[in-house]
Amino acid sequence: MAVSLPGITSTGTLNAPGVGSGLDVKSLITQLMAVEQRPLTQLATQEAKYQAKLSSLGSIKGALSSLQSAAQALVTAGSASYSTSVSDSAVLTATASTSAIAGNYSVSVDGSKLAQGQKLVAPGKASSSATIGAGASTTVTLTLGTISKVAPVGGQYVRADFTPNASKTPVSLTIDSSNNTLAGIRDAINAANTGVSASIINDGSDHPYRLALTSNATGAVSSMKVTVSGDASISSLLTYDPTADSQNFNETQTAQNALFTVDGVSISSATNTVSDAIPGVTLKLANKTGINPVTVSVERTGSSLSSALNAIVSAYNSANTTIANATAKGAVMQGENGVLALQRQVRAILAGARQTGGGYTTMSQLGIAFQTDGSLKLDSAKLSAALSANLVDVSSLASAIGSALKTAADNMLGTTGPLSSQTTGLNRSITAIGSRRTNLQVRLDATQARYQKQFSALDTLISSMNTTSTFLTQQLANLPGSTTK
Repeated sequence: MAVSLPGITSTGTLNAPGVGSGLDVKSLITQLMAVEQRPLTQLATQEAKYQAKLSSLGSIKGALSSLQSAAQALVTAGSASYSTSVSDSAVLTATASTSAIAGNYSVSVDGSKLAQGQKLVAPGKASSSATIGAGASTTVTLTLGTISKVAPVGGQYVRADFTPNASKTPVSLTIDSSNNTLAGIRDAINAANTGVSASIINDGSDHPYRLALTSNATGAVSSMKVTVSGDASISSLLTYDPTADSQNFNETQTAQNALFTVDGVSISSATNTVSDAIPGVTLKLANKTGINPVTVSVERTGSSLSSALNAIVSAYNSANTTIANATAKGAVMQGENGVLALQRQVRAILAGARQTGGGYTTMSQLGIAFQTDGSLKLDSAKLSAALSANLVDVSSLASAIGSALKTAADNMLGTTGPLSSQTTGLNRSITAIGSRRTNLQVRLDATQARYQKQFSALDTLISSMNTTSTFLTQQLANLPGSTTK
């Protein structure tokens, strides 16, 4: 006689080795745990929805960020845009900023009077690697400033004046036994960030190696003075004082400012790139000789403004499509009022943007209008006509539109804005799901252990009962007069 339990059918192998009941403990526990784990599945489903919303919010943020950048570019383009033309680009080139003033300017440049730095060359040495002096620690100090009073004769000054450049701190370096060669001195000067570059020139003579010093900056204030304290041999090589009767170095190029005129007014500049001679215009003086006047024309242009308005239309349409897709029927953010409110807000700003006064006061006058599907369309011909008719008023209106959009986008994308709040809320919910999952898993592990213990005990009990049943059947069959069916 075999023992059976109602509702339980033995179809698999035993979970516990060596027990012969035939009860499939593993399968039973797996089926029961599948039911117990349904809350985990529900949590996973909810978490996937939150993650999908986060991804959708990320796309919306990206689209609004692009609109924010386009709005800032429109503000900049609306401030003013200028182009320049130069009658002789070999003499100079010119670029204009938003603060330029339209007009024509006559500029005269003498190619021999461009800004340049001082260059000095020392007497030659037979070797660039031979030691100079005894190697005693020697301090070399380089000072930049202005040489005045007299002009050089044959590369030498006779009792000139030297005024240190107050904006440049003198730099000192050490020459000793580790670097007291011509090459070592060169490397020490270059490594000390003195504002002076050192090199060695080979002139092909019997003492060909000559140390050359060049001021890195241009202008009269970039002249050099070199003082030495220490080894006499180093001092006799490097000391250079334009106020003394004679110098160890010969000057091969005099430091000077650029000298030129703008509309007949003489101007001096320490550099050949001049940004303060003509308002809002940067001039780069070239090395063409002669002083023939060059005409620099500065004109206001609408090309960058047209590009910026096209970029606004494109960025808005992209943001509008992104929000529409995210909130469409069946989408992860279907009916999200907070996101839809952002879309309505941007539309209202564009539709209601106004510029008081002037010939152009609304966006539609520039050829930008809403379509039936909510997108924007720009009529290039109408915009071009507006730019040609009144660039100033178009610029003012564009700046107003860009400023309003920029402010709105800043608020939407800010740390206290609606998108950040939604993102924070979703992340908080995902974190909470993680905590619930951890706690639930602990309970599930305990439940599975309990099932394992219970069914293992049941398996053992059934096996024992089956053994007893078999024994009793055998005993009964051996009784006198028994009949086995």
